Amino acid sequence: MIFQVAAEQPFIQPEIVFSVGNIPVTNAMIMSAFVMLIFLFVSVGILRKAKIVPGTFQTIIEILFTAILNFLETLTGSKVLAKNIFPLVGTLFIYIGISNIIGLIPGISAITYNDVALFRTPTNDFNTTFSIALAMIVLTHVASMKEFGLFGHLGKFFKFKEVIIGFKEGVGAGFLAIIDFLIGLLDIISELAKVISLSLRLFGNMYAGEVLAAILLGAFAMIVPAPWFAMNLLTGLLQALVFGSLTAAYYALAVDRGEETNA
Repeated sequence: MIFQVAAEQPFIQPEIVFSVGNIPVTNAMIMSAFVMLIFLFVSVGILRKAKIVPGTFQTIIEILFTAILNFLETLTGSKVLAKNIFPLVGTLFIYIGISNIIGLIPGISAITYNDVALFRTPTNDFNTTFSIALAMIVLTHVASMKEFGLFGHLGKFFKFKEVIIGFKEGVGAGFLAIIDFLIGLLDIISELAKVISLSLRLFGNMYAGEVLAAILLGAFAMIVPAPWFAMNLLTGLLQALVFGSLTAAYYALAVDRGEETNA
């Protein structure tokens, strides 16, 4: 039928293209390295060609820079904190954004090596999204330890001091402190849940998008491509924004002292 094309649904696991010793190299890893190279070359090019009077491309980059910085300031409520986390969250947003949409380039998924697709969307691999999410959550804990010290950070979860103080004030206050202590232990589980939530949200959206695209293209090849391309492009950028925003929010909460930090 002229309204259909052959479209295979993607495997949930990335395919191994080759191995380096005992280390398998998947098509998602290759695409991820390709994205990082693009990011590196573009960054070096921008730095080398930066001018006091910006050209069109530099103006677009500066507008993007200002937009992300202002968004982070609104999100965290602190200009100082926004500037501190901008390199991390800005890089994260751009990397995930490119990773999400680079697979939309026509023909890139058709490049094969030994009958295996050479490129696969990096965020369509749970290993990639889990690794990024885990690294971001670990980073928030490192930032918290830097801000409050090791024991101050651990005190957020193991509230022994509050229990002792509570019982000194009275039996009722002591039992309330025990409840607060148990809630602190539950917060440990919530930190683990953040990793699962961040990684599954990104992976699930990207994988489901490719599966649905394969189904729709197999049924309506002459009608679906343009609208679906636009929808996938929007979804990819939106998921990058959500991931970056949540990382910024978790970071801000980790270093929050309950005081005004605006400057």
